[in-house]
Amino acid sequence: MKARAIFAGLAVALTLTGCSSMSSISNPFEQPSITETYISQFRDVPIPAPMSTVPSETLVTVGPDGSKFGLESFTGRVDGTSLANVMMQNMARQGWQLRGSSVGVRSVQLYEKSPHYAAIFYREGVVKTSMDVWVVNGVNVDILSLVPEVHNSVDSRMSSSTYSGSTYSGSSSYSGSSYGGSGSGQVTKLSE
Repeated sequence: MKARAIFAGLAVALTLTGCSSMSSISNPFEQPSITETYISQFRDVPIPAPMSTVPSETLVTVGPDGSKFGLESFTGRVDGTSLANVMMQNMARQGWQLRGSSVGVRSVQLYEKSPHYAAIFYREGVVKTSMDVWVVNGVNVDILSLVPEVHNSVDSRMSSSTYSGSTYSGSSSYSGSSYGGSGSGQVTKLSE
């Protein structure tokens, strides 16, 4: 009986000692804080601290006025929805206007801060979330108005053309007020 009491006492002592050292083990499922930010390539786009740059997927160029444009890619072990919400708050603090968003496993947010535009794409993975930040200079709105016209013209010509095997055998052209005014273009024939 005395041996059982000593054994029980040792078991309790070992359990308490073991539990006190468990607090130093980090939880692999715990999300890091994403409220701290840093400025990376784009000076007015704050990036949450757990997100790190992916240099192999980043392409940034400098404009004549010294501002930077292009794509910067990031990855980090954060929740995609939380990241999108924090980025929305951070961008608003920097003066960016949210112009549209779509939320899901792949999400996108579109921002404007005249004369610049930013598009942030999110891809949530099993362990990490990827974020692509595109910043571009102002877009000529007149050119954007021509995109549906050119697309519909080319699309209608392509649908009336014939295809033979893996070689394009039709001829298709479009003309009208495309990018240069009254120019015309020819769709190139492709063959293997």
